[in-house]
Amino acid sequence: MAPLSRIDRYLFRLIIVPLIGTLVIAAMLLLLEKMLNLFDFVVNEGGPVSVVWRMLGNLIPEYLSLGIPIGVTLGILLGFRRLALSSELDALNSVGMGYMRMLRVPYLLAALFALINFGIVGYLQPYSRYAYEGLRFELRSGALGASIKVGEFARIGERTTLRVEESFDQGADLRGVFVRAAQADGRSLAVSAARGRFLMTDDPDVIILRLMNGTLVHDAPRASVPRVLTFVQHDLPVNLPAMEAFRSRGGESLERTVPELWQIMRDPVASPAERTGASAAFHRRTVQWW
Repeated sequence: MAPLSRIDRYLFRLIIVPLIGTLVIAAMLLLLEKMLNLFDFVVNEGGPVSVVWRMLGNLIPEYLSLGIPIGVTLGILLGFRRLALSSELDALNSVGMGYMRMLRVPYLLAALFALINFGIVGYLQPYSRYAYEGLRFELRSGALGASIKVGEFARIGERTTLRVEESFDQGADLRGVFVRAAQADGRSLAVSAARGRFLMTDDPDVIILRLMNGTLVHDAPRASVPRVLTFVQHDLPVNLPAMEAFRSRGGESLERTVPELWQIMRDPVASPAERTGASAAFHRRTVQWW
């Protein structure tokens, strides 16, 4: 193929600027619409706000795959519109450059972005979607360190309930703490303290809740009266519940790459529902790619 002429480079500049601008604006609008829902979801689950940006980052490939066709179409239309409004299109026709010749650059850009979109839709998007679902799972399970909501009773371990009146320094300084820990044999421990904080231990499944200036009430089934103690400092070990592992990738058609979808479509062992779902996802991505 002959190298691009000066006119081809000029057409490229006219097209690429609105193309990139439209692509960025379309992706940002889609992300802004999703951002509000993610903020609401993360706040309700009690997770850190920073996880919203990680979830949005995993959604960028999906929205880029939607914005690339829009950007390429509008970029070409706006580029040729500028040529027509400035009468440069008539000048190019008058010197013998036909429309098919002027479409060389748009065809090259369309082919280039089609390959990019195929890489996004066929390979990158399934992995980013799986990472997004993994973050949603970790938020619901508390693996991301969901914060304790002030004024509400929260389970922080097996048979352990916590309530705090105030929280400062991003949860590092708790005020007005109430804890109740029950055991399998019927014994229970109720503690109220003015202040408290969580401390890490060498065991990842156990944390220490250090309480200061409070009262401890220990009750047992055979005790006639509960035992009441006051303390200046008391360390209460908390056994964290076992975290359920997230499922492996491929549980949904959106998380499978194009070769994996093609393999399921041709797999005689797969169920008719799995082959139908894989076929629908494969053809949808083919349409989205083109």
